[in-house]
Amino acid sequence: MAYTATEWKDGDLITAERLNKLEQGGQNEQVGPQGLKGDTGDAGASVTAITLTVSGGAVTGGKATLSDGSEVTITVTEG
Repeated sequence: MAYTATEWKDGDLITAERLNKLEQGGQNEQVGPQGLKGDTGDAGASVTAITLTVSGGAVTGGKATLSDGSEVTITVTEG
């Protein structure tokens, strides 16, 4: 069912019925036609290995090796 907007005027009373109509209208409009497919992004690198540093039974840092041969430092922060 198509949404019909309320034409609000100064002094109009805001009621649960009118608010629910607005909410339902917004919910009904969330589904639309499928958009165009976007361009494919760069493949990028993936993780091939992870080496973790452990101290006193806790992980304190480490290193991730990527498929392009580069390495990324893993930093551990207390949460």
